[in-house]
Amino acid sequence: MLYLILAILASFCISVLVKLNETRGVNTRVVIASNYMTASALGWGFSLHAGLTDISLPTFLLGLGGGFLWPGGFYLLMWGIRRFGMSLAGAACRLSLSVPVLFALIFLNERLDIANSLGLIATFVALYLFSPIRRGQIRQVDLRSLLLLPVLALWFGVADLWVNLFNHWGPGDEKFLFLTLVFTFSLPFSWTVVFMSGIKPDREAVGKGLVLGVPNFFTSYFLLETLRSPTFFHQSAVAYTLFSVAGVSLAFGAGVLIWREAVSRSHIMGFMLALAAITLLNR
Repeated sequence: MLYLILAILASFCISVLVKLNETRGVNTRVVIASNYMTASALGWGFSLHAGLTDISLPTFLLGLGGGFLWPGGFYLLMWGIRRFGMSLAGAACRLSLSVPVLFALIFLNERLDIANSLGLIATFVALYLFSPIRRGQIRQVDLRSLLLLPVLALWFGVADLWVNLFNHWGPGDEKFLFLTLVFTFSLPFSWTVVFMSGIKPDREAVGKGLVLGVPNFFTSYFLLETLRSPTFFHQSAVAYTLFSVAGVSLAFGAGVLIWREAVSRSHIMGFMLALAAITLLNR
């Protein structure tokens, strides 16, 4: 449970840093690209310290896939927001949790008891209430928007699932190498997007990205350790759900307390359901 708490806190730090960058108008693409510099450097440091030099084929392939999936989803989301609005992002993020959960239930033969099942249902309802789709938010629906929503949800869901794939099919002693390769392959991919977009990196954006890379690395590391722990090795669906609902609840609380964001009735209901979900999932 300790690793899960640390993963949630590290993810919360990412949310706070991203919010701070948004309020200051820092170029997000440069921040994301720069964060992989720190994350990959941390990974190589831990790998070399542990004496890891040989990379197996499963670790290399999973690292390569993650290096494409993780930043690729972000850029796809940015395009979708510009084209179809923020409501698409909220819907995709809500639906993406179903991918690692369904994978665990169908392919890993995990089972949920009644309390966990109710907690899972409460989580999806809470995630919706935190960001409900209101009238006027959705732009004119066309075929591309209908196709992009499931693509985004599947993309983010598979990216979240990727850590668990290594957990089950990758060599356990190469966990640092796996994360290192993911961030290392993400680095040239994300910087290519920056330069192809004609963006000139500035010192402030690069610096904030370097800071963001620290919690980004440790979020993935602690989540991997959570899924490898005896508590959640056969309960990854519960781990992913707890990670998601607790992270959203912390981000909501920070938005209200720090940035004085408006609170609606649906937000309060969502927060109460989130607390109920956390309680049920911990039974």
